[in-house]
Amino acid sequence: MIRSLPKKYQRDIEVLVESYGADQTLHEYIAAKQQKYFPELLGPNRMRDVDWTEEQHTAHATENLMAGYPLLERGYAKRILEDNPEELARSASTFGRLRYWWGTRNEYDDFLTYANDMLRTLASGDIELFQRYTEVTPSKATKGPRAEKLLHAGITAVINRDRNRLADAIAEYETWNKPKRYIECMYATLQGLLDSDPKQVAAGLDSFIETSRKITQLYDLFKYICLEPHGLYELCRWYDPELVAEFNPDRGLPWDYGLHCWVRGNEGKPPFYNVESLSPALQDWLVKIPFRDEQEHRWA
Repeated sequence: MIRSLPKKYQRDIEVLVESYGADQTLHEYIAAKQQKYFPELLGPNRMRDVDWTEEQHTAHATENLMAGYPLLERGYAKRILEDNPEELARSASTFGRLRYWWGTRNEYDDFLTYANDMLRTLASGDIELFQRYTEVTPSKATKGPRAEKLLHAGITAVINRDRNRLADAIAEYETWNKPKRYIECMYATLQGLLDSDPKQVAAGLDSFIETSRKITQLYDLFKYICLEPHGLYELCRWYDPELVAEFNPDRGLPWDYGLHCWVRGNEGKPPFYNVESLSPALQDWLVKIPFRDEQEHRWA
């Protein structure tokens, strides 16, 4: 796959190999970081005033080394370098779960939406994460960019299978005079879901894919393979497989057909990385996703 990249993206991959160990397995990469940084993370920078076991302190230190966009970037690099869609799927799922390590609220007691990241994570097929998320968060965001709030409202309404909430979200969207193009495409797809119209869903997804590279991205590399349309597809398919019957997934970039096939072949299996060899307590956390709304991290 790397040969198909424009030269500037090839250089991005080279940087990722140098910075994030994309030429190593995840275990090799994180284990080396543990050896390098644990003396500091478990020493002077150790969490204070918490009643944690040593295994839980190790889990926190390992999470500190894994969390954030570098993990997702690394998944892109592995996908492209090794033509390995599994790495992209597992990095997206693990990235999404670790976003909520400290709970679902920020320091201002506002719940965390991360709506664009929700779609990126859903691309891995990790519906379970957001089923749990919607159980502990309000149905509607009151703060944040309008696009983010509308994305969140639509996604969580579908996950709750609440058609009234979805209709309300669509009605609110329709009051926006000049919505962002990708929001328009997403809501066209959700309207198709509400109307149980596979053709409308397919048309919405087609438009979303066409415009997905115009979504504001933190990294240009995210525009090469766009995860957001995958996430919306997975959401619709989970709601009712018949809704995506008119959509043809066998297509080229920025849609990743290899990723789509991997997700289909691994339904019902955990899509996130198994990190038990790095930290059994962190693996347990990834499996259980013990959401907390408290500011202080507490183990279940």
